[in-house]
Order: sequence, then C-alpha cells, then structure tokens
Amino acid sequence: MKRKYFIIFTIIFMPLTSLGMPELNLNHLEFLRDEFQIENETKIGYWIYAEKYGDKYVHTEAKGEGVTCVDDVARVAVLYTELYKLDNNEFYLQRAKEALDFVMAFQDTDGDFYNFVFEDGSINKQGITSRKSANWWAARGFWSISNALEIFENDKEFQKKLENSAKLAYNFLSKNLDENYFLNHNSDVSSVFLMGVVEYYKYTKDEKVKDLAIKIGDSILSKQIKDGFLKGAFDEGEETPLWHSWGSRQGEALLELYKITQDDKYLKAVKLLADEFYPVLLSLGPVYQISEYIMLYPQIAYGVEPIVSTLVKLYSVSKDDNYAYMASLFGGFFEKNNNLKTPMYGPNGEGYDSLHSVYINTNSGAESTICALLSITRLKILPMKFQEITEAIIVSGRKTNLLEAEKMNTGIYSFTLDNINNIALKTDESIRIRQTLKDFYPGEYEIYVSGIFEPNTTVKVTSGENSVEVTLKSSKGISSIGKIHMSKNEIILYFKPDGGNIYIDQVIIKPVDHLFVYKLKDNYYEFSKTGVKQIEYAIADVKSQYVQKVEVPIEKVNESYLFNLEELFNNDGIVDYANRKSGNFDNFDGVIGAKYPVEELQKKLDNNVFYFEKEDVYFKFKTEGVDNLICTSQEIYLKNFDVSPSNLYIVGSCDHGNYEGYLTIVYSDETIEENRIAFSDWCQDPAYGETILMEFDYRYDNLGIKENITTRLYLNKIVLKEKPIKSIFLPQIPTMHIFAITLK
Repeated sequence: MKRKYFIIFTIIFMPLTSLGMPELNLNHLEFLRDEFQIENETKIGYWIYAEKYGDKYVHTEAKGEGVTCVDDVARVAVLYTELYKLDNNEFYLQRAKEALDFVMAFQDTDGDFYNFVFEDGSINKQGITSRKSANWWAARGFWSISNALEIFENDKEFQKKLENSAKLAYNFLSKNLDENYFLNHNSDVSSVFLMGVVEYYKYTKDEKVKDLAIKIGDSILSKQIKDGFLKGAFDEGEETPLWHSWGSRQGEALLELYKITQDDKYLKAVKLLADEFYPVLLSLGPVYQISEYIMLYPQIAYGVEPIVSTLVKLYSVSKDDNYAYMASLFGGFFEKNNNLKTPMYGPNGEGYDSLHSVYINTNSGAESTICALLSITRLKILPMKFQEITEAIIVSGRKTNLLEAEKMNTGIYSFTLDNINNIALKTDESIRIRQTLKDFYPGEYEIYVSGIFEPNTTVKVTSGENSVEVTLKSSKGISSIGKIHMSKNEIILYFKPDGGNIYIDQVIIKPVDHLFVYKLKDNYYEFSKTGVKQIEYAIADVKSQYVQKVEVPIEKVNESYLFNLEELFNNDGIVDYANRKSGNFDNFDGVIGAKYPVEELQKKLDNNVFYFEKEDVYFKFKTEGVDNLICTSQEIYLKNFDVSPSNLYIVGSCDHGNYEGYLTIVYSDETIEENRIAFSDWCQDPAYGETILMEFDYRYDNLGIKENITTRLYLNKIVLKEKPIKSIFLPQIPTMHIFAITLK
C-alpha cells in the first residue's frame, strides 16, 4: 500500500453519455483504489479521504479510525453493481467483485462486520465507528452483497460465497432488530437494512424474508411526520423530532418494498415525502440537519444522493414528470444549482467533501466521490429531456425562506445574543423583528419560529394587511404560528413573553404551494406541482455587496503606492477589547465570529501605516468598522495611474483552510495577465510558502473570549511587467480576505 499523489493522465468514462449531464468520470475513484493488507491478506479497497494540496490530492487516513472501511467500499460495490446492471461491462463486474471481496473480509463468524482497518493491516475492533455493533457498516455491507447476488450467475463459486455471507448477515441483523423492527432504534440505518432485505428476498424468494421486509417497512411508515414543518419527512429522533440529510434512505427503501408487495401505502408515503418535504430542501439546499433548528451547512453529497435515488425511482414507478424534474434539479447540486453557483463535482470525477455558506471543501474522499457518481448514474436513467435540467440554476420562486433572528431588523428593542444551540435573541421583554424578503412571490405561507419559549408567549405575525396570532405553550424547537396570506415582501413578528426569558432563533416561511423559477441556457421556466412551463422573466437589478467596481484612492509613501480599499471593505475582522463581542472574521452566516485583536495590530502601525523593512514597502490598514474585503470578484480600478510599478504586494489571510486562485491584471495597453494568489489559514502555518507579515499571540472567539491561538497576516508578492495598470480583478474565493494592497 503506497500513498499516492493524484495527477491526471487518463480518464475513465461511463459509456452511457448524454448532453447536458456531467460525464461519469471514474478517474478519481480509481485514484482512491489501492491494495490494503487486511490481517495478512491483500484486498482492494478505497482510501477514506483524499486531501487537496495545491493542485494535487493526497491519500489521507481518518486519524484514530483507519485508512479504508467497509462502509465506503460497500458503497463502491453498490455503484459498480448498479452500473453493471445498466451496461454489462466486465470492468464494472470486476470492480464490484473485488469490492465485495473486501467487504466480506471484515465479516465475523457471527455475521456482523467490523468497519475500519489501520495502515498496519490490523482491523480496528474497538473504535466506536468500527467495532461490531449491528450498525451502519453492517447494514450497508449486507445491502451491497444482497444487491450483487444476481449479477454473478456466471461465477457460481463467488456467487455461493456471496450467498453464504448474505445469509449469515441476514440472520445476525434480523436477530438484532428491536421490538419495532429497527436496527439501533432508528429508521435511517433500518432503511439501509431494508434495501438489503428486499434484494435478499428477490434472490431467495423466501416468504419469511418478505414478511420481515414488510414489518421493517411498516415501522418506517410509522415514523413519517404527517403535519408541521417536517411534514412528509421521516423522524430519526428518539425523544425529539430529528431529520438529517445523510443516510435518509427511507423513501428509496419503501419504493423497493412497494415493487415486491404492490401495496399502495408505501408508494403514497414516498409521494408525501416528495410532494411536501423535498420542495423545502430544494428551496434551502440539502440542509445537514433539522432538529430544534435548521442546520443549513455543511451540505454534502451523501445528503443529495438518497434524494436523487428516491426521486428517480419514484418517477420510474409513477411516470409523473414532476419527480424527474425535481430529481434533475437536485442533481444540479453537483453542477451549479447550489448557493455558491459552483460545481461540487470536479473535472476528474471528484465528489467534493462539502459545501458551506461561503466556501467549498474540495477534499475528495470515498464517500463524497461515490455518492456523486451514484447520483449521476441514477440521473442517466431518466429520459434525455430531463437530464439537461441538471444544468439549470434556480433563480427565484415561491420558496421556503429561512431567516436568522439575529440578522433581522430589531429596531430599538432590547435583547442580548445567546449561544444556545444556535445564536439566538434572548429577551424577557416584548420585541418586534422584521425582514424585507428578496425575490418574493405572493401567496399562502405557513410561519414557523424556532427557539425556546416560556408558557403563554404571544407571537403575532403581520404581512401587509394580514396577520395571524398565537399563544405558545412551553416549547423548545420549531413551533407553528399559523398560515398567512402574504402579498407584501415584508414580514413583522411581535413576541410578548409572559414572564421569564425567551430565545428567538429562526423564522421559517414555508409556502403552501412551492414554485421554482429556473434558468436553463438562456431561457426561464416555472416549475410547480402543475408541471413546467417556459416564462418571460426579468432579473431584478440587485446590487451585491461583494461584486463591485471601485476606483480606489492611492496614497504615495516614498516609493510605495498604498491603496485605500475602504469602499471595498465588507468584513469586520479586527476588533478591540471593548468591542470583542462584535466583529466577525470567519462566520459568514452568523452575526458574530472570531476576530483579530486590534490592540496587537496597532502596536505595529504608525497612523494606520505599516512599514515592512525587508521589502522596503508600506501598507495602509483600517482598524475601525469594516477593515478587510472578502474576495468575490471585485474590480479595483486605477484611473489615470501612469506609474509603472515593478511589484504588487497583497496582505491577506484565509478562514476555514488554505485557498489559492488567480487575480487578473489589466494593463493600460489592454494586455491581460493572470497571477496566482494564495493565502493560508489565519490560524495555521503558511502552506504556500508566503511571507508572514504579522503574527499575534491570541484572538477573540465568537463570544468575545480571548483565545491563546496564534493568528497571522500573510504577504503575497507579484512581479509585474513594469507598465501602468488599469484594473485588478480579484478572485471569487469568499474565504480569502484582503487587508491591504500596495504597488511599488
């Protein structure tokens, strides 16, 4: 087993190609494939992680867990089995076989499975994510084996091995079901087991297996939520309602059960999921989790794939075009139909780790890559007219809106911020909060609030001339306020506590009938429960606070030309002790975050100017209010700047990791030059060899507490062509911050 760097030379494509869909590129998956020693036997597995360094990927272990695992290699087996069923390609059969051989190597004599193996070849038998426990990896291992039984008719010896393994796993897992026929008391992992049970029945034709599948399916049905914000979803909590995107395969499992039983109650349940809950996720994105509040991020491929698989299969059963359209719009997550309008699927078949509010984690391990590939495989089953919808981007519509209370207009009312589960407004007095809604579509909406409310808290919601009022019982989590017809793009909420504190976290505005406007090529379409129709659509001229063209003033100090970037600054990342609870360098979604200490910076400045002796260059800083810019394609325009500088100096840092990109320099003679810009994480050592310009011994955290974590500002130096510059275009990297720019 060798650690490998990933550099592309050849590409493996799935032969089932189509216009408008990303190719099924198996190249990165092949990079993750490797030989591993499993208790002195050589097996083919897949590295759990691959971290990106510059333009290369490096195999990476999960510290304390291992280098590869059954859970991921079982995914590989499912992927290649599905591909072989679509296209009898021997390559897919061979890859499925070696993956299944790996999975069976981790099965113990009782039928259960271990999960991880360490780099030295020893199986991790004690770790909580690896030990035998009738858990996710056992259920997925059983599913992968049962799903592949039929494809090895011409390899009787291996098929018999699979039969024995499936029987052993089935007997063990079925004996570990609780009184509700759940594994681990939950419908999520039980839905994965049900997928395997259905496949096992299809192969064995054993009616007792079918009976067990029905009992599991009925238990999953009993967990479907029939009203409220989570209507249609399956409750995955044990004491309080919970839904998470990862592994929520209940809909797909019930469809497979419907196919062998033809019992309409399973089909109706999946339609309820797709009709009521999936439009919420299409509005907000494949949110990570919903419990006492909505956790929007991270958004991951493992959350998207079960949705896509469910919708594609629902279309194949019902022939309802709406489910195919919805599947393709969800699949567009891997193209650009996400909040960053950026691909989550790389040019070499990388499934990126996760999408966040302002950045993408481009690490690309087994889980995210396989889930992206399986999603594409499912989508390629759809008729061609639906496949091209993966290129569409939702631009507007009557969608579910999520408002963070701390970001809303609170006027003159008194409150404090409290970091309970999520940042919330805390008050024991009446308070009114309001918000103007962008891209608003009138209609009937359901209003929900999340937080903690004392008994008899009065909540009144007003929009235009309409209002709804309710008195809440003691509640914690997401509470319904009622329905209101909204014809105006503003919502006002009035809260009146009845003694004691209340905590207002989120306001959720959910339309009774969702409607989505998406752009495909140069045309616009409306998608609702009545279908899809082309429309005329005028995009509103909304000024972004991030994409701007600004003519910057320039101050000359000796031979340095210092940019005054104040008009471009859009982030407050440096605060003093008195204001340590404000500021927000690294938490774009929230009101507050961690930040640099202004006291330490000011020690290095003379009238807000810093002199760097090594380069004999000066920089202008701002220490009050917004003090840096988040890079989102701004243009720095230098009008009538006739100096021919030799070097461009940029001071900056990144949050949430190390990032690099390219800035574009347009010279006065209209020649264009691209230059690499790279900054390391503000709390780490330089990853790109850039100069540490300043270093501070501490920072303030999101609540203003002093943390003894070393923070840094870095310097990039770019050699120029020594002719006047007209414009500088910054990259689109929202985790990259720039504090100062100087020409010399």
